Amino acid sequence: MRVLGRRGVSGVSLALLAAVALGIAARTDGHAFRGAGPARTCASVQGQVARPAAVPAAVLPPETVLGSVERMDPGITIVRGVVGQSFQDAVDFFVRLPAAGYRLSDGDAEATEAESRFAGRGLSGKWKVNGIVGCPGAVRLALYVKPD
Repeated sequence: MRVLGRRGVSGVSLALLAAVALGIAARTDGHAFRGAGPARTCASVQGQVARPAAVPAAVLPPETVLGSVERMDPGITIVRGVVGQSFQDAVDFFVRLPAAGYRLSDGDAEATEAESRFAGRGLSGKWKVNGIVGCPGAVRLALYVKPD
């Protein structure tokens, strides 16, 4: 049996606190996600909004429920929501964007977070997905687009 030193205990404590905080954040008091696939009651959005015209359907994974739209100058549109897919399935969707006419660049991926810039079809943007603690069938999505 290995005994943890002071730094080891501190690291484990911080990791546990972060996991608890993420778990609490994932259980917001919004509407439960009910996409076309199985219901993901562990994921929620604070309301449901329609996809804005500035965001092509081709850059949103199936089973996406948008919870907010923000419009900023000059022509930037930001959407946030939940995707009713596993983390890997959501990432795979975005990795296949080149087949829909978009180029990917400046990507980064970690265990439960992935992001990349993209451009094509007259716009550029960035997508980011985050896993939700205790909810393997859904991820949080943040995406922005702007016209080129």
